[in-house]
Amino acid sequence: MFDTVIVRYGEIFLKSEFVRKKFEKELLRNIKFRLKNSGFEFKFIRKRHRIYIKSSNAEVMANSLRNVFGIVSISPAIQTNAEINSIRDTAVRFAESILNKGDTFAIITSRSGEHEFKSQDINSEIGGEILKRIKDVSVNLDNPEKRIYIEIRDDLAFVFDKKIPGVGGLPYKTQGRVVVLVSGGIDSSVAAWMMAKRGCELIGVHLGSEEEIKNIMEVLERYTGYKIKIYSFEYDNILERISDIAGKYTCIVCKRAMLRIASRIAKMENASGIVTGENIGQVASQTLKNLKVISSVYSPIYRPLIGMDKDEIIKIAKKIGVYEFSTSKSCRYVPGKPATTSKLKKIEEIENKIGIGDLIEKLMKGCQNQ
Repeated sequence: MFDTVIVRYGEIFLKSEFVRKKFEKELLRNIKFRLKNSGFEFKFIRKRHRIYIKSSNAEVMANSLRNVFGIVSISPAIQTNAEINSIRDTAVRFAESILNKGDTFAIITSRSGEHEFKSQDINSEIGGEILKRIKDVSVNLDNPEKRIYIEIRDDLAFVFDKKIPGVGGLPYKTQGRVVVLVSGGIDSSVAAWMMAKRGCELIGVHLGSEEEIKNIMEVLERYTGYKIKIYSFEYDNILERISDIAGKYTCIVCKRAMLRIASRIAKMENASGIVTGENIGQVASQTLKNLKVISSVYSPIYRPLIGMDKDEIIKIAKKIGVYEFSTSKSCRYVPGKPATTSKLKKIEEIENKIGIGDLIEKLMKGCQNQ
């Protein structure tokens, strides 16, 4: 029945003309990449801040686009021309296919461009014709059981009944690259997703086997549409050395070492910053004073979860599909009484004693990326 997918975007519309065109181009590229990889045949029509995708498999295609960053909503629709008779005939046939005995309905029309009729004319014409053609249905403008939407853009019109929510945000790869420390836990996974939603291309750094985060990366790639490059490191030897010497400061020194590694990758990949899943007060190393000491290693560091509590993070993790794959195993190197406050001078003295720079240099020589 449906032959078109209507794609709507939100924030992009608010940008300057130059930026908007750039973002629209990237969104189109991401949509094309997604659809081609899924084996769809299609063609595009662009009109007044809308993307219309022609396909014989529009309903299935619409569901496949729900996770594309930058899309606010999607509708499988039937296309016709913007003449009132054509719109009426198409809408009535559609109504006959979805309205059941006793249903209430409303016609909702939006219009852009120059036409000889107003939106209300369409509502009245189609609503009246439906009442003539279909028995035992009635109009309810306040709380209808079925809504029939008419979207008119210049010389084309579209009839549909659903607006499928998208994830919103900005098109992937419109904001440059960031390096994400991916632990395999909930926090780092959600932080990565949130930065991708804001248009950042992700480069992952994982201190362990890549197999540990395989499922999480596959979930994230459902949203990005592209394979995410991952650098993996065997980190246990460094962490054991840190634990032997740093004592109660182990977590702070460890996190600074991680950021040093990530900063090396960021330089190699020409990335614009590092992303972590830290939030204030969740563990001892994430007090404001400790975060200040940790942050002195590299700037900028982005912490998209900084003001969230654990319940909020878990809610997002479940919504996006990473929760079931996230690990929550505790680190065996965490001291019994970790420091909740620290001074930079003290931490630097410990790092010099450990020889952290040499250890990281040796580690970088054996780094792997996928």
